[in-house]
Amino acid sequence: MANQKFLNGLIKGQILHSIVEEKQSGAEVLCNFHGHLLRITNQSGQAMEKGQVVRLQVKSTQPLEFQVFDVNSVKFERVI
Repeated sequence: MANQKFLNGLIKGQILHSIVEEKQSGAEVLCNFHGHLLRITNQSGQAMEKGQVVRLQVKSTQPLEFQVFDVNSVKFERVI
């Protein structure tokens, strides 16, 4: 799993490239961020399959939240 140093280094607005390692129960998926594993809940409505490359943007660090980053539907948000 991801270590605390990795988690503390995340910045709002940062885009992470990940690979879906495993679909788990319900909407949960296990994602690999260059060796750091995070279990995330997929609330995007988009199906995620094992081996799929997914770009996630850090939406919030406290609590940690991501959103699927899609270059075709980019929403510009002010990052503070």
